[in-house]
Amino acid sequence: MPGVTDAALQALFAPYCGGVSRGGELTEALQILQRGELWGRRPVQGTDGHRFQLTWTGVAAPQESIRCEIRFPSRPEGNTNFSLLTHQLVAWLMDRSARSEPEPDLPNGFWEWLWIERGDATSSA
Repeated sequence: MPGVTDAALQALFAPYCGGVSRGGELTEALQILQRGELWGRRPVQGTDGHRFQLTWTGVAAPQESIRCEIRFPSRPEGNTNFSLLTHQLVAWLMDRSARSEPEPDLPNGFWEWLWIERGDATSSA
């Protein structure tokens, strides 16, 4: 959505993402959305976890689908492409862990959706 101001994006997504009560988290998530990527680490008990890179192209309206890719540098067999509604991606970005850390994790709801619930995706290894 080129040419849309930060305030306009905030107003557009707020009804789908917790309204004004989560305004700070929404602002941070929309900044990540505009960057087009999130590097993170999924914790795994007994290990350092798995680094991942979640990417997407463009910024779509909240009810529009956005194409995403998730890549695992140390486990390429887990690399996956998928689509979802943009407001859902923003909500998961809002709920990421360790916002002050360089490699946050996405919430369990994202991982459950990605590996169990989604039905529109194609995988690539």
